[in-house]
Amino acid sequence: MDNKSIREEVQKLADKLSQELEARYQWNGDRLEFERSGASGFIAIGENNLNIELKLGMLLSPFKGKVEQSISEYLDRHLV
Repeated sequence: MDNKSIREEVQKLADKLSQELEARYQWNGDRLEFERSGASGFIAIGENNLNIELKLGMLLSPFKGKVEQSISEYLDRHLV
């Protein structure tokens, strides 16, 4: 899968996060940065990998596993 296709799938994920979690996002080069009250992070598209960082505030930290799992499952389904 080329970087353009990967970027399109990451964009779809961002749209989903925006709808479901009321997250705001913006692209900074090949790095999608997202933020909402109590959470922030990024997805960076590398040459042969994706780097994902998710920071959750105290109120959302109990949901970290579920959020990470949802992101991973989405990317696994759409990028493999």
